[in-house]
Amino acid sequence: MNFRKIPAIVIAIMVASTNLSAAEADYNVVPMPLSVTVDAAQQPFVLGSDTRVVTTKALDREGDFLREYISALPKAGAKGVISLDTKLKSDNPEAYTITLTPGKITVSGASAAGVFYGLQTLRKSLPANLDEPVEMPAAVVSDAPRFAYRGAHLDVVRHFFDADQVKTFIDMLALHNINKFHWHLTDDQGWRIEIKKYPRLTEVGSKRKGTLIGRYGAGETIDSIPVEGYFTQDQIRDIITYASDRHIEIIPEIDLPSHMMAALASYPELGCTGGPYEVLTTWAGYKDVLCPGKDKTMTFIADVLTEVMELFPSKYIHIGGDECPKDRWKECTDCQARIKQLGITPTDKASAEDLLQGYVTAFAADVARKAGKSIIGWDEILECDVPQDAVVMSWRGIKGAVNGTARGHRVIQTPNDYLYFDYYQSDNAAAEPLAIGGYIPVRRVYSFEPLTEEMSDEQKSLVMGPQANLWTEYVPTFSHLQYMELPRLAALAEVQWTAPDKKDYHSFKCRTPRLFAIYDRNGYNYATHIKDTDVSFRPDRQKHALVMKASVYPGHQLRYTLDGTVPDVASPLYSEPLLLDKDCVVTAASFAPDGTRGTVVSDTLRISKASFAECTLAYKPYSPFAFGGADALVDGLCGDDNFRSGRWVGFLGDPCDVTITLPEPTEISQVGFKTCIVWPEGALEMSRAEVYGSADGKDFTLLATVDNPEQDPAQKNGAYAHTITFDPFKAKAVRVVVKPCAPAGIWSRIIFVDDIAVK
Repeated sequence: MNFRKIPAIVIAIMVASTNLSAAEADYNVVPMPLSVTVDAAQQPFVLGSDTRVVTTKALDREGDFLREYISALPKAGAKGVISLDTKLKSDNPEAYTITLTPGKITVSGASAAGVFYGLQTLRKSLPANLDEPVEMPAAVVSDAPRFAYRGAHLDVVRHFFDADQVKTFIDMLALHNINKFHWHLTDDQGWRIEIKKYPRLTEVGSKRKGTLIGRYGAGETIDSIPVEGYFTQDQIRDIITYASDRHIEIIPEIDLPSHMMAALASYPELGCTGGPYEVLTTWAGYKDVLCPGKDKTMTFIADVLTEVMELFPSKYIHIGGDECPKDRWKECTDCQARIKQLGITPTDKASAEDLLQGYVTAFAADVARKAGKSIIGWDEILECDVPQDAVVMSWRGIKGAVNGTARGHRVIQTPNDYLYFDYYQSDNAAAEPLAIGGYIPVRRVYSFEPLTEEMSDEQKSLVMGPQANLWTEYVPTFSHLQYMELPRLAALAEVQWTAPDKKDYHSFKCRTPRLFAIYDRNGYNYATHIKDTDVSFRPDRQKHALVMKASVYPGHQLRYTLDGTVPDVASPLYSEPLLLDKDCVVTAASFAPDGTRGTVVSDTLRISKASFAECTLAYKPYSPFAFGGADALVDGLCGDDNFRSGRWVGFLGDPCDVTITLPEPTEISQVGFKTCIVWPEGALEMSRAEVYGSADGKDFTLLATVDNPEQDPAQKNGAYAHTITFDPFKAKAVRVVVKPCAPAGIWSRIIFVDDIAVK
């Protein structure tokens, strides 16, 4: 065949510019295939509901899926055939190739899973309009995923979702090429899985008398609406089959030894005090956990894990291990006797009770190992001795992944600051359904890189893949669940599937309309923030300017002003990156085809002698708040009260210690910057700021200091400006050191600093 390679984004432009039928396939899907080669010289394949599907018995289920996908199309005259096979030779078992010619489409996979993902690409390439046959341009599509583990988590405890809803959730995962479903089945607020040996777990533990109203910590008001529900083992077997048909492995989670109030309410003798206990109606505030000092507790753990592992064919079982208070263990004679029996002695890094949790983890790992399986645990399991075959799920940022791989553990990346879908996806929380907090828009999900620079090549090889988590404390309905997941699952799909050098957020954004059409056809509820105004900035040292770039949703326009006024349809139209080199207030807004204005964003540009200069940091920023790193401190952009906006750089424990090399020796007499106080994050005011100047860029002289030794507990969250003046000094370089306060009782010491203006 006379194929010629055309970049994927060009294909979209080419297709849009032709006079072909509206019912035409577009292989620019999410996630974007590794390679798309179109043969524009050949006639397309015409696809209809009567197109013949040829397959082997081993691929009957995949053939049925394909027939289902095309069943809504009208007939095409049955002139062509689609053939499915597993003849592709590849080291990646999920690889596939699609060869499209005028008379035949061949989907060849390295396995049945590869064929399935090839069919997902075909499915997503179909247009929204399905009232006529579809023309499939002649092409070869070759693809394979980056990570073998591509996960999504769902908590069905805090709010219960029934079997049909769980199946719909599985369909959502399959649409996004996700192959692992982490199913959180037990917690303090309910027990959702039938255990034959312990029937009271569902008779008692699956029911709670009410649920917290509003946000936790804002008052303990409990409604009087009973909540109950669990999955029978027959229902679970049916769901497992449903997922397996879609090449999704379900990994069950039985969270222990903490988050066990539902189990303790069912069997009080498993706790240190003997109760009474009740299924929690709030989201935290417990001290009671399983008592590992009692033999009957360890028997319970073994029995439950064994019954669950016999039910689920997955080679993994998640045992939680997170957020375990040790208060009861310290007071419990049984636990202290167990510590003595095991010969546990505290270390500099772990208490005896911490190491007792290590005993529980090792016990669970041994039970799993005897069943031919491995445990997964939240990153807290690293705080005690943990078996080498345990997989670490890093949720408190990426630190658990870095430390876990350094100790030789396989890890799964689920950092809460990138992949927790219970966080807000808009910075306007007042306009969103109540969420637990935080801010993770689609762009931030898309920006996540699971293989971090802190890891060696050997450590990177131990990263199994990334996973997004959805905890449902504030997600009471399935429609709300879909809203929190979509379209962030689409961004996750490319993080999981696509190599970093192939990722491009603007391209991704241009490919989402067809995916949204599938959401609409399936009746999925989804957020539309991706259509909002989206502007990014990049310093250009050579031109001594800031480059503004906008990502425009297909069919929309972006208009802007530089004087702070709100753009209207007569304002300048954004068509290419802008160079900004003077003080201004940049305001931008997107406009839909009907002229409706979308969200308005605004940034203040403050140009100083330090703007766009080279700068270095003495300490690395705290990874969740690194954003633009050193460049963000000299980009001329000012931070506001939103500490997650990207205008701030955060440092945990260390000072912000930045050295700015000016383009040429310049007289200076003032330095200005802002700090941001966020009490819930442990981000406080500065304790001291120091300014140094250097005439030669090597030797520095202290020019000025400002002291603020004590944090005022009455000081409100928000941004605070600081200006430091000193005698004129001709400097080649300026060093600014901003140190954090460290009051007693604060768990972290973060200092946020925005643009440093030098005058």
